[in-house]
Amino acid sequence: MLWLALHLHTLALNVFPPDALPEGPVRPRIVVASHGRGERLEQMDALAASLGLKPGMRLSAALALVNELVIHRRRPDREQEALTALATWAQQFTPTVVCSPPATLLLEIGGCLTYFGGLVALRSRIEQGLTQQEYGWRSALAPTALAAAWLAQQAETTPVLRLADLPTRLGTLPTSVLLLDPSAHQLLQQLGISTLAQLLALPRAGLNRRFGTDLARQLAQALGAEPDPRALHVAPDHYQRTIDLDWPVETVDVFLKLARRLLDGLAAFLSGRGLGVQQLRFRFTHEELAPTTLTVGMGHTSCSASAWQEVLREKVVHYRLAAPATSVGLIADNLHPLSGEARDLFGHASGGDITLLLARLTARLGAEAVIGLATASDHRPEHASATVTPGQRSPALVVGLRPGWLLPQPQSLPERDGHPWQNGALRLVSLPERIEAGWWDDDPIARDYYIATAPDGRCYWVFRNRVDQSWWLHGVFG
Repeated sequence: MLWLALHLHTLALNVFPPDALPEGPVRPRIVVASHGRGERLEQMDALAASLGLKPGMRLSAALALVNELVIHRRRPDREQEALTALATWAQQFTPTVVCSPPATLLLEIGGCLTYFGGLVALRSRIEQGLTQQEYGWRSALAPTALAAAWLAQQAETTPVLRLADLPTRLGTLPTSVLLLDPSAHQLLQQLGISTLAQLLALPRAGLNRRFGTDLARQLAQALGAEPDPRALHVAPDHYQRTIDLDWPVETVDVFLKLARRLLDGLAAFLSGRGLGVQQLRFRFTHEELAPTTLTVGMGHTSCSASAWQEVLREKVVHYRLAAPATSVGLIADNLHPLSGEARDLFGHASGGDITLLLARLTARLGAEAVIGLATASDHRPEHASATVTPGQRSPALVVGLRPGWLLPQPQSLPERDGHPWQNGALRLVSLPERIEAGWWDDDPIARDYYIATAPDGRCYWVFRNRVDQSWWLHGVFG
């Protein structure tokens, strides 16, 4: 077995995207959590780190160094949402994915290397996907899940491919990687034990007496000497992600920036499951108003973030938020298999953009303003078409040449010197096409249709009523 551990060291920070910040100069961003009576820094962006801020620093000390900080409080529930979504995304690479809270994913990739072209290619593809989603990570490879997780947390990126090499590589790691209660870590410090190599040199029986069986079991599982059963990630049957805001969103432009991030997350989630959606709901919470919802439909199944973004832009052209929003959420309740059109390995359609165009028109104009036309099995021109859902296909009718523009009702034409007249005498340039039908539904016709040209060069579709020999204009050719 070969485990790839992904330690997401910016997971807490990614819960609060910079798109949600008010306009103005860029300010360093930090995430803090309560520790005793005060708050300490948990994570920070690159700008904050460059100013000397470090994890574990007291918030008061950080404010003394940098007085203009954007401060976020930890949201473990939102972090778990993000970790779950990333685990589902990772299932496109391997079915064996494990969530290791608070911020680590474990992927067993030993059986997938040949399919993806080898270890280097697969690792590069996974890390490129994390970069596109704007996550910071540290990755490591090892024959056991726990060893890979420890190495990733300590930024030990050199792969360990053999069990025999684990004692040497793990021996340099600090004892802080062990999941022990604070009193156990304090005892290790009092004994002067700071690395795993020092622990591995001690008899297991003595470790069990001083620390219980848990410490020795962790060491054995990391070295592959004992089994390490873990619950595999099971993808949820829906997608839901919320961005909590420190400043209320008041404009559609800021909402679109947040929606882009939510849609990117949705696309990653869907790619892991090979599914798509036809309808999304954006949910807004407000301080003094009940939550409001904006529903966006595509009309066909899609997993493309860019396609949904284009449709959303059309939808919100005339949309206004009911009130300033304190959070923006995205919900996709019904997931569907992707349609049978040609797609690449990651689910992107390779065909034309007609379905996207229809979706954008529907979002901008409304469903009642965008309709499709299909053929109906009837020789009468007035009954040979029907309105259908846009994009629905129909078989071609075996009929003669038809004009591109049919009048809503035939228009009576005068006859002069034996010729039908429309801005001059019309010249018949085709043989007659006789249509006699409709006796079954009380709308019978008996007509001879002709293609006719006018002196100005226009081309018309006319017919002569065989009952009273009158002339009528029914269509215009382009």
